[in-house]
Amino acid sequence: MKGEFLTLFETAKALVTYIDKEYVFDKASAGGCSGMDYHLSDQFYDLIVNARKVINDVENGPEDSDTDGEASLRLLEAAKALTTHIDKERAFDKVNDMGPVGVETYQSDTFIEIIKKTNKAVKEVESGLL
Repeated sequence: MKGEFLTLFETAKALVTYIDKEYVFDKASAGGCSGMDYHLSDQFYDLIVNARKVINDVENGPEDSDTDGEASLRLLEAAKALTTHIDKERAFDKVNDMGPVGVETYQSDTFIEIIKKTNKAVKEVESGLL
């Protein structure tokens, strides 16, 4: 695996691992009784599942015999789609309860750094393909 794809693999894996361990969400709604419900949209969930599968394919080889064997390119597509969704939908990993005013959702410094590294790796791979 070329250097830029290895970096992309490592950053994409770190991003998915962080999402899994830190309970990252992209939606918040009133949950009744003044509570909030934080959840994953179907689209975000599907992007995470796809990225996890592609990462597994890169690590262990594709499970499906009908795949094209271009796991590195699928990794680029999956990482780009995931980070684009996170940026567009302002996915968050932290919530600040502001009492009667409501809640504030935001991204921790750690999450922001992981996103930046993944975006940088995506751009490096894309520029290497041109």
